[in-house]
Amino acid sequence: MESVEHSLSLKDGRTLAYHVFGKDPKKDLHPVLYFNGFPGCGKEAGIACAPAVAKCGGQVFAIDRPGMGKTSSPYSAANNNKDPEDETKNMSNADRNLDTFMENVWELVEDQGWEEFSVVGVSGGGPYTLALLASYLQRRADKSATVARLRNVCLVGALCLSAGQEGMKEELAQLNATVEKAQTSKWYRFQLAALCASMGPAYNYLIPYMPLSWMKYLISLGNKTSPKADREFVSREENIAPFVEMIGVMAAQGGYPGIYDDAMILVRANLPHEDVLREIYGSDNDDDDDLPSIGIFQGQSDANVPPSHAEYLHKSIFHEQSRVFRYEDLGHESTIMGKPEDYAAFATAERKKVNKARKV
Repeated sequence: MESVEHSLSLKDGRTLAYHVFGKDPKKDLHPVLYFNGFPGCGKEAGIACAPAVAKCGGQVFAIDRPGMGKTSSPYSAANNNKDPEDETKNMSNADRNLDTFMENVWELVEDQGWEEFSVVGVSGGGPYTLALLASYLQRRADKSATVARLRNVCLVGALCLSAGQEGMKEELAQLNATVEKAQTSKWYRFQLAALCASMGPAYNYLIPYMPLSWMKYLISLGNKTSPKADREFVSREENIAPFVEMIGVMAAQGGYPGIYDDAMILVRANLPHEDVLREIYGSDNDDDDDLPSIGIFQGQSDANVPPSHAEYLHKSIFHEQSRVFRYEDLGHESTIMGKPEDYAAFATAERKKVNKARKV
């Protein structure tokens, strides 16, 4: 589905780029924020779920993360240059960068003048979705602030490395190990930066000009351990072609620092917003019925984001106040791209009462 590209001038002087899908001036459409996977950009929504959201009466707003697509390059390099001593505290940089991006997202929400909206986060967009949810709940608790109502939250094959690496593909587990060490090690930060920098030329000058038959072969090598449903999905050229087109847009600014900062934020465990959500969803509050509805959509054969991540989110983060949709024979791509009608319907549904399992 084609998008209309927009940009917003942020208060910090940077630019936030986003893609709007399904615009219809004759209809009052429900806005749905979309957080793409890793690495990626907002155009991914047109491949994943924008048509399904439009059929359900919604309108997708998919944001390019900093340094990706057309959003201004991120902030860690500038922060470190201004405060050299903070170079040894890269964890605080990642957390600070995440907080800054959430502020940027709220600037977009306020600029649009929404009264309510929903959020869909797929794969690596999961941590950003959780961060926005935590930010929303904290803003809502501030009675002096006016905040747009967050109606529904969809987590689709959502990454949550606090659940551990078991069941993940080896290359993804190794990336997680590198990112964790890079939080405190200059040597591992260099390794990660070099890897991300190399992705820019590959995505911009190599992959877009590679025959699709070659792409199919290379993808098949990397998907030997993927479930049958995923292998079948990525074996079809009509499914690969849109991703190849997106890749060039995604890395238009190069792989560093955009992909680097993205990895430092989300490919790690114990993100600070997890504790915020755990406390709120685990408490007995009078406002529990007004909490956003949480839908978790998980392929049970997923080798990228194993089912244990969905179970961790459901039980540890949301204290079973979320609803889990399990697909027995599906994997990662086959759930995200194969079940958009399910999570689009959840995202655009009217507010449901959340059934809470109270502790005795």
